[in-house]
Amino acid sequence: MSTILPAPLTVTAESSIQRLTVDGPVEEMAQHIRELADTMIARGDTCPTGEDEDPLNLDCRLLHFVWAERAKHFLMLYRDVQLQLQVATLLIHEGASDRDQVADLYARSRHALKEALQEWEGDYRGQHDALERNEKQRRKQLNAWKLQHNPWPVYRHQLGELARQSEGLAKEFTKLQREQERFAALRELLDEAITASRQVMDRAEQRARELTDFISTGDHELERPGLIASKLEDYITEEATLPRLDRFTNTITAKTVRLMESMRVTVASDEGLLRYKEVNFRRATDQWVSAQVMPLLYELWEVAQQVGNGLNVAMVNVRNRALLLSNEVKAGHDVTFTNSSLAQPFVDFTERSQQRHRDYDILRQRLEQRIARDLRLTSVYRAEPGFLPLPLQSGINAFTHRQSRWVTDLQNWLGEHVTGLNKLLGDAAREDRLSISERTVRVIRQRSISPDNAAYTNILMTRGYIGESFLVGRERETNHLAQLIDSWRLGYRGSVVLTGNRLAGKTLFGEMITNRFFAGKTIRLKPNAQLTVQGRRTKTTGDLAEALAFVQKYTLQSRPLVWIDDLELWWDNDHSLAQNVRALGEHIDDYSGRIFYLVATTNAVYRHLDRFLDLDPVFQTEINLDAFSLADMQRAVLIRHGATQKQMVDAEGEPIGETAFGQLIRRIYRATQGNVGDTINRWAYYTERVDDERVRQPRGRRYNLPNFLSPDTATLLSTLLLEKRSRDYRLRKLFGPAYTERYGSILQRLIRIGIVTRNNDGSLEVAESVANDVGRMLDAETYLSYPN
Repeated sequence: MSTILPAPLTVTAESSIQRLTVDGPVEEMAQHIRELADTMIARGDTCPTGEDEDPLNLDCRLLHFVWAERAKHFLMLYRDVQLQLQVATLLIHEGASDRDQVADLYARSRHALKEALQEWEGDYRGQHDALERNEKQRRKQLNAWKLQHNPWPVYRHQLGELARQSEGLAKEFTKLQREQERFAALRELLDEAITASRQVMDRAEQRARELTDFISTGDHELERPGLIASKLEDYITEEATLPRLDRFTNTITAKTVRLMESMRVTVASDEGLLRYKEVNFRRATDQWVSAQVMPLLYELWEVAQQVGNGLNVAMVNVRNRALLLSNEVKAGHDVTFTNSSLAQPFVDFTERSQQRHRDYDILRQRLEQRIARDLRLTSVYRAEPGFLPLPLQSGINAFTHRQSRWVTDLQNWLGEHVTGLNKLLGDAAREDRLSISERTVRVIRQRSISPDNAAYTNILMTRGYIGESFLVGRERETNHLAQLIDSWRLGYRGSVVLTGNRLAGKTLFGEMITNRFFAGKTIRLKPNAQLTVQGRRTKTTGDLAEALAFVQKYTLQSRPLVWIDDLELWWDNDHSLAQNVRALGEHIDDYSGRIFYLVATTNAVYRHLDRFLDLDPVFQTEINLDAFSLADMQRAVLIRHGATQKQMVDAEGEPIGETAFGQLIRRIYRATQGNVGDTINRWAYYTERVDDERVRQPRGRRYNLPNFLSPDTATLLSTLLLEKRSRDYRLRKLFGPAYTERYGSILQRLIRIGIVTRNNDGSLEVAESVANDVGRMLDAETYLSYPN
């Protein structure tokens, strides 16, 4: 044996150590380990094993029993250094570590490997020289090795396995780098969504300042109110081009879907053994984003849109007052006003928006910190199990499983029974003394949102599509639509109508279909809204035929989906709903071979139109969304409740069990006859805040809407339900002189007790909290077909 470490091995080891720099590709370490392992194996194979081995050959016995073990430990150390440097490189790419820190890690790694190499050589040489000098000790050691199995075959296999592990780490690192780019794109998209919400709020505040300056400056002239009203009219009618939240949520879902579903990630080395995590990046990220990001993001947009709505209210108020002043001036009456008094609503709006701005900044900071801290691929290397784990009660089944407590024993129940019976009799007597209006108002108040519980109710009552994680059920309907779309792509007719009562989930289902099957190829048609097709822009009116002609003209080379939600809103003073529906049918007949039409409306509207216009032949099929199973309903409520990260507790403040949670859902499910939106809304209505972390649903009676219908009331409400939103002018035109005589006062009474609401833009509609109750009541009295 001429040398302890052969020259090729020494050169390879020292060279591989010197090339460990922060600027070098870390995955090259796998090549170095393979070279080292092959050289070590070649060195160990120079001595025979088995029947051919010489038990008295000191050099070979030292090689197999001592040198090989040190070689394995050196290679193991090199592999562990590779793992740490790969993790450090990933941290650099995410900005979680700077180059100086990582350069120091590289320097310490080189130092550790050099010391290990010197120790390997020194230890082997020291044992070899000691046994050469001491014959007695040498014979004793050789005899001891003779009684043992030669470990070289095992070491040989381990050296090869270490090289394979290193190569596996390099391949894993390449995959993780690609995955890291996807996480970076997802974080960038979330930042864009946050910035867009800020733009909505900043734009409203900027407009308020512009309008304040416009009104407050200039001479105090009698013509001034007319100019102000004209200016405000331009602002009000101007279509906002701000982004929609669902545009971001759809893209967030699309980017999440691109993440890997299954991957084994090496996370650490523990006493020579590698530890792994089996990670589903797609599912874990989707759940984490839905539970940790979307609630806060939705709250940000809620605050921003509240600011925008506040500006709209202020503009309408100032415009109306300016119009009144202008009319007074034109009539020759003496009027007194000041510019500052006209601008006061905008000053008040600015003061109120400052508090909203502070609330917004707190939410935004919390959300940005959460995204920056956790939404990173390197979170997989944390000591906690899994990847991006959710807090307790953030997942679907995040409940405290415990045995239900016995409320009372039989003796206590009997003792309280008489008192309870007397209380019920007293309540019944008081109930009889309440008027119908009082009972109606009581229902409206019970089904209203508590402002101090907004952090919980906002995510419960989310409108529209905000990601796949909130979709539950509808598998049968989705598969049906997928088959129809496949047939359409083969050249068959493509037209589907979605029906269902109010809050049945038509909008959510339609948006899911557009996102899943027509991402980037959907044209949403709304009356009096901005419409962009292939870069061409126009402003729609109440004329659906005109909007469809614009779509047809600029989609000659594409095959889009036209999505018309709330068909009943397509009317104005010049175009009736029936006229628009006829135009839609003709357009479907002509172009449904290359345009897929998805239309949504309520059961009542569809039955009413089908009765007079024979709508069934226009559409390939009607998909009714009223049916929603109890199991799916429980999942839907649990998902949204989990996303709020609040804990549901009982009257004593203890977390409720899964069984009790299910009973609460079933109780509401029966009351709403299985309507998914109504159930989720009532869950929000009936839930009150305990503290920042807990909510509860108080025990007690939940009231039903009394039968308050009269022929005139039923006629008015039937009109409002069919049109969904109407206006005073429209109702005057429909009812003629009878509106002034009877229906106007009935409408005011319905508004005062809360059955009808007036929106910020002046439109009228039946209150959402009782819309289905009113519809079923009208159906029972045969005033309106409102099937379930």
